[in-house]
Amino acid sequence: MCYFYQYIYFLAFITYYLSMERLIHINSLRQKGLNNMAVSRLVKKEKLGNFGYGFYVDNPRVLHLENDNTMQEINRILDEFPVPPKRVIFSSASLNFCINQLISNTTYIVEIEKGYAKTVFEILKNRFNNIVLLKPNNEEIVNYWKPNAIYVTDLFSRSPNRNDGTMPIEKLIFDLMFDKNIHYLYSKQDIDMAIEMLCNNYVINYKTLFSYAERKNKEEKLHKRIEGYIPQEIKEVMGMSL
Repeated sequence: MCYFYQYIYFLAFITYYLSMERLIHINSLRQKGLNNMAVSRLVKKEKLGNFGYGFYVDNPRVLHLENDNTMQEINRILDEFPVPPKRVIFSSASLNFCINQLISNTTYIVEIEKGYAKTVFEILKNRFNNIVLLKPNNEEIVNYWKPNAIYVTDLFSRSPNRNDGTMPIEKLIFDLMFDKNIHYLYSKQDIDMAIEMLCNNYVINYKTLFSYAERKNKEEKLHKRIEGYIPQEIKEVMGMSL
């Protein structure tokens, strides 16, 4: 079974690689008459994919994680705040497209801007019938988890985030490697499988990813783990050894 999934992911990577053009440097785009604002608009419209460090690609494959009814309701609640807090909301079932052991009993992680966690916890506890835990420790996760449980935690400052509150791929890859709350949701084999699938098949802004890792003091460990997936052009800019 393991070899079957490896074969499927290899075929997916080859298909994507063959369909993807070479990375384009920002200078080449400027020579075509595109200024920074025009490039930014194309990235927003997903006509260009931003790999960071001044490199882009045409026809990008951009990751969009599931945004189910519970997540949308949580977002609506947070948007009712006088000053809506920054947030990243993640559903464990979001990765069913790239893991072996599919998740049927979802767990939600609501990472919220610092200073809001206690208030958000109280609101969600009263609004949902789900188990809602505030910054749960290992024992609480083991003892109190039920299907559709919601964990409310602090969002790390200057963390990558998206306007719709879903988790961006850069934060997802990092958290799959280093976040204990994510590790409770998946087996090691599925985590490794997901990282491989994400790195091989989707646009990743490596500048964003490594800046986040640097703030978390995990840059070297991240580098060792994903170096084989990083495009050659970006390695050269970053000064990485092959």
